[in-house]
Amino acid sequence: MSRIRPVRTGWDPTPGDADFYPDDLPEDWRLTYFANALDGVALDAAAWGPVDSGRIAQWCSDVPDSFAFYLHHDPSAEALATPAGVQALIGERFGGWILCPDQVAAGCLHEPAYLLLDALSVADSRASALACAVPAGLDRDLRAARRWLEELASAAQGRPALALMGRARFEDVRRWQSLVELLGLG
Repeated sequence: MSRIRPVRTGWDPTPGDADFYPDDLPEDWRLTYFANALDGVALDAAAWGPVDSGRIAQWCSDVPDSFAFYLHHDPSAEALATPAGVQALIGERFGGWILCPDQVAAGCLHEPAYLLLDALSVADSRASALACAVPAGLDRDLRAARRWLEELASAAQGRPALALMGRARFEDVRRWQSLVELLGLG
């Protein structure tokens, strides 16, 4: 059975997340609070690329051992460290690279790497793991989410998979985590 992990992009709140972080929580504690509620986070290259090694080390010390960072790789983005260097800095908390199909074909990074799919019907049998963006509006419809998660599990054929929820509300990502567990897909 495939292990599916719903992940949100970034830990900064969006307008719909006004109640997630306590009002008196210092901004530099947000990642810790986030990591105690959710299992992992996806970060765009613009979020991790310009960050120095000290900040990355701080991120890793701010989260529990079970938390994972999934990094979108963009070869054209500016970065202070090489992708391999960032992966080494994150260490055991590195969940994997999220790559476009052309990056996987070019073999541009080492494992673990998640192939970003446009649709579940085009799952590449050569990829060791899959990532797919959750369709718009599905983040709040758990009945439809169940069907979509079952389709993702079928497409993944036993491989790990990410359900990329973009900037969905924190509470919606939590509900998806619970749904994945209830379905036995976690």
